[in-house]
Amino acid sequence: MSKPYIPGEESKEYEQLTSAQKAEVQKETDRRFREQTGVTRSLDSANASDLELRRTWLRIRDEVIADRDGQALRHDLDLDGLTAIPEEMRFDGWNEGAQLLDTWFSRPPVASPNYTAPVTDLIKISWVLQFPRAKSVYDEILRDRIWTNDASKRRFMDILKGKVMPGEGLSSPFWDLSAAVTVVDQEWLNARPVENGLSVDGLAVALGAFVFNIAVAGKISSQPLLPGMLSMRMVTVSIEEVGIYAKDSFDFEGDQFLGWWGYRDTEYHNSDFREWRAINNAGGDFRVYSDIARIKLAVPDTVTVTIP
Repeated sequence: MSKPYIPGEESKEYEQLTSAQKAEVQKETDRRFREQTGVTRSLDSANASDLELRRTWLRIRDEVIADRDGQALRHDLDLDGLTAIPEEMRFDGWNEGAQLLDTWFSRPPVASPNYTAPVTDLIKISWVLQFPRAKSVYDEILRDRIWTNDASKRRFMDILKGKVMPGEGLSSPFWDLSAAVTVVDQEWLNARPVENGLSVDGLAVALGAFVFNIAVAGKISSQPLLPGMLSMRMVTVSIEEVGIYAKDSFDFEGDQFLGWWGYRDTEYHNSDFREWRAINNAGGDFRVYSDIARIKLAVPDTVTVTIP
């Protein structure tokens, strides 16, 4: 017969658990007890023949408590390891992603759709276009001239509503792609998504899935009023220049797997960063913009829309 069971620190810790936590521990203890002893029946505390089995069950419960503590400690260590990820990114040459993550750690705790100040001086469109999946979408935008499609026409109608139009037969400049990207973005015209890659690379680490936004610049002119539609105006947009830039939300919303990081190859998810933010009172989401690729059209494209 084994020595009497003497309650220790694990037993004291068990008694301090909530009812729900105790039930969870008991369930795991029962599972391990059945696995180790082969006994599946309930134990009788009034039956002396069950004394040895009861001692075994209690010792197994102490093991469950100890394992539970160890898992909690490992989880805390894993959360601390989040701040080491930028250094690992730099080791792999993924400097853009490292700088963005460092920025997130340094910001006050703000979550999407509220954002801290946008980052506009880090991601270069020339760098983005080095990645084939981004370059192919960029080339499709130019090939399809999406600034003239139906979606762009509808967007033109929304943008032009309420704007002061030039007099009939006159024209005036429309948009300025030399302005700050955050200003240009206020009147973006169209967008195309870029999906995340199947393998981890610098673009995936920095932006993941993002969009190319399109804006244009040129001239607008008003056409004669339509007979019988005196409240409507026909506006012609002469598109002389197209601007394309990358835009992304750097946040950890939703349930997304983010890969294995650190010397222990810890598996991280978005929820780990949200938990880190709650514990450390830091970690601010923000928008990311690249600079604008500006394409002068040899021959301007013309789009005509009707607006009230």
